[in-house]
Amino acid sequence: MKKRWIIWMVVLFSSLLLLYGCEEKNKGGITREELIQQGWAKFDAGNYADASADFNAAIGMSADTNEAYLGLGWAELKQGKAGLAEKAFVTYLAKLPDENDAKAGLVIAYDAQDKFENAIDQANAVLSSNSTWSFSPHDSQINYLDLAYVLADNYSLTGNFSQSLAVVKQYFDPNFNPDLGTYEGRVELAEKIYSLFKQVA
Repeated sequence: MKKRWIIWMVVLFSSLLLLYGCEEKNKGGITREELIQQGWAKFDAGNYADASADFNAAIGMSADTNEAYLGLGWAELKQGKAGLAEKAFVTYLAKLPDENDAKAGLVIAYDAQDKFENAIDQANAVLSSNSTWSFSPHDSQINYLDLAYVLADNYSLTGNFSQSLAVVKQYFDPNFNPDLGTYEGRVELAEKIYSLFKQVA
């Protein structure tokens, strides 16, 4: 009886090892970590659709793959899919709430969906945590100036012109001083923000 019990335990243990091995590798024999690395390589090369596919495949192997959600969020964002990007970033931040790369992505996703207050909150969170943030090593051209632009624009769009001006002066032009008490001054601010869009885009 004892011998039979030992045999059953060996069979059970072997089955668990086999199951774990199946979860770690997909049908092509690639691990989820390799899928994530492959996804980032494709992202860095500008192949965002295939990067999304790799990140999704990694998530399909294990929903605990946080890095895949970060990559998926940015890859979807690069394809103009702000809603899907938002979902991926929110999932990532549920486990790593202080991660600036995901928060910054969320700023851009919120802005693209006209979620002005959400964009403002997240942009302030990133800039207060790291005033010179950049999305390196994957795309250092996306940086704190993009977030500052979104912040200035969204403050303006919500009617908070003084805060919008403060951001413009802090990050872009300390000598810019329109009279916000006048219609002309607010138009001048709007035109300035538009010029900043062309600068950071």
